[in-house]
Amino acid sequence: MISRKRVTYPDPFSQDACHDLLLLCMKICTLRPNGHPPSQHPLYMLAKTLCAAAESAGLVSLRLTQSLVLLALYEACQAIYPACYLTISRAARLGILMSWHDRDAQQLFKFADSWSKREEQRRTWWTIFVLDRFISMDTSGLPFSAPEPCPDELLPVNDEDWVLGKTVPSEPLYTACFSSITTLGSFARTCQAAHMLGKVITHKHLKTKSSHDILHVVQEAQSLNRALNSLQISIEEQSLSNVSSSSASSLACASAICISAQALLYGAYGCPDAPGITSRERLTHETELQSISVQGLRALGSTLTPKLAQIQSDCPLQARCFYTACSACSWFIREDNEPQMKDALVTIVDGLKRLSERWPIAKRTDGFQAEYISLLEHGGILRLIDTTSDMEITS
Repeated sequence: MISRKRVTYPDPFSQDACHDLLLLCMKICTLRPNGHPPSQHPLYMLAKTLCAAAESAGLVSLRLTQSLVLLALYEACQAIYPACYLTISRAARLGILMSWHDRDAQQLFKFADSWSKREEQRRTWWTIFVLDRFISMDTSGLPFSAPEPCPDELLPVNDEDWVLGKTVPSEPLYTACFSSITTLGSFARTCQAAHMLGKVITHKHLKTKSSHDILHVVQEAQSLNRALNSLQISIEEQSLSNVSSSSASSLACASAICISAQALLYGAYGCPDAPGITSRERLTHETELQSISVQGLRALGSTLTPKLAQIQSDCPLQARCFYTACSACSWFIREDNEPQMKDALVTIVDGLKRLSERWPIAKRTDGFQAEYISLLEHGGILRLIDTTSDMEITS
């Protein structure tokens, strides 16, 4: 999101008043648990105050927007709700005000005078989009803060070229195939996954509306399933083609969002007694989709998520993915007592515990409110691991 070149060598003739505030917010995102409740950390409280003061003074700038994005990221990773939902909304409003959401919208402010600044604006807007969709995953029908991408929207350029400050072509979001002269970076893959996640969230909300044609809704779900499978395969292939562990780690975020979107879709159709189905005649397409959903949940619980959990990545967005996969594994263990699912559950919980050492969204330390690991404890899912261990010791 942030241009290393423009931060290290800022233009003295167009210095952003919120430059120092951005550095403070960057520092906040690197904080580790140290005894302070995350919502009461002095640096976080200072950054919140300065952002509010800048907005009250009428400042509208790239650096202020980026500061709000980093604050929202900190709040989401530290499980500070509903602050993260409100903060990302403020960042989205600033981006819309500066016409980042649509290049053809009315320009109220001076257009970016360099390629690097325009790309930084684009990456900042995509970061807002990704966080907005991720934060909205568990909300019930609340509108998104960032609108859907325009038909001519471009993806961020390759991460390696961006870090080096090279001027390279951008790929479009909507396309039948990508150019052979460019390479999609991990952030572009994350944007693609977030775009699909947003479509699944919208579809899930649409499914609850009785006024819509159920056949059309089910056919849309099948199309979403095919698109998600294709995206997941392309992410895996790109991860395998990059032999370095850092490349696999950088793609973990995209994979986690994609798996979360799949789980959300499968969860909406995997249950035969879902609300709204028993009160009407069931379609053949729904039975087929239920079978696809059950098999999809089995695949992400037994194969996809355990592979992801074994990658050494600190991406906090994985926590939601791991929690969902644990719930899927527990369902198959309780229903069929599948040994493969028990092994997968152990692997995924280990990955979640590794994340808990860095991010309170996985588990809050020092007696503060627990998150995903605590939810697994309350749901009796962790006892399935203890039972498995006891059986192995007995045998």
